[in-house]
Amino acid sequence: MLRFEKYQGTGNDFVIFEMSELDGLQHSLLAQKVCNRRFGIGADGMIVVAPSKVATMQMIFYNADGSIATMCGNGIRCFAKYATDHELVKTKVFTVETLAGILTLEIIESDDLTSLVRVNMGSAIYQHESVPLPGDGDKFINQMLEVDGVPYTVSSLFMGTIHTVLFMDNIDEEAAARIGAAIEHHPLYPNKTNVNLCKVVDSKNIDVLTWEKGVGITLACGTGSAACALLSQDLYDCETSVTVHVKGGNLLMERVGEEIYMTGPATLICKGQYLYN
Repeated sequence: MLRFEKYQGTGNDFVIFEMSELDGLQHSLLAQKVCNRRFGIGADGMIVVAPSKVATMQMIFYNADGSIATMCGNGIRCFAKYATDHELVKTKVFTVETLAGILTLEIIESDDLTSLVRVNMGSAIYQHESVPLPGDGDKFINQMLEVDGVPYTVSSLFMGTIHTVLFMDNIDEEAAARIGAAIEHHPLYPNKTNVNLCKVVDSKNIDVLTWEKGVGITLACGTGSAACALLSQDLYDCETSVTVHVKGGNLLMERVGEEIYMTGPATLICKGQYLYN
């Protein structure tokens, strides 16, 4: 039996284990089983809490299909809630090692069920080799991409993980599923891509619907919301503080220089023992 806890951040849900519970287990296979909503616990992803030599703690993140992800914005807020509740960290401000780098987190407020967490998401990376994209260009912004015979204007960047953003006057789940699945597997993206449909409501508010690679449509995506906020500021003159409205709630994105800070909730759902076989 494996001790677990389940959390959600704006509707994005995760099962969390500590590394010490998983000795000898194949994490990728475990993630597939755990995240299955029919035969497992059910989640958008699995988080492993591990020690770090370069930060306060380390977060290892797996998508529901078992693939490892460099970062997850909603996941890292849930990680922060778990770490503070279990007194793995002793201060309200601490650092977390991820495959996307070391991030600084702050617990703004907290109770038994929910914490409000602020995360320094760092800076976006645009260079082709880092996203990655073919070639050696500096940016892939407002470029035409043909999908199933239809041209779309897209922008791609690395914000903890790769994101492609399409600005539209209207967004819905049918379009997100159709366009998202096609662009995720487009040959332009050797490592696949997350796809975000974004509507600019006004200078302080945007709506975002995200198709996550390896998952599908989700109620929220923190890194995707950050990518959309940055591009809405650069391309549509939105303010440096933008509220991102996702299906699972709201996230505040604040730009300070070239860095972006995300503030949002993390809530404990349940805890128990997983009968792994």
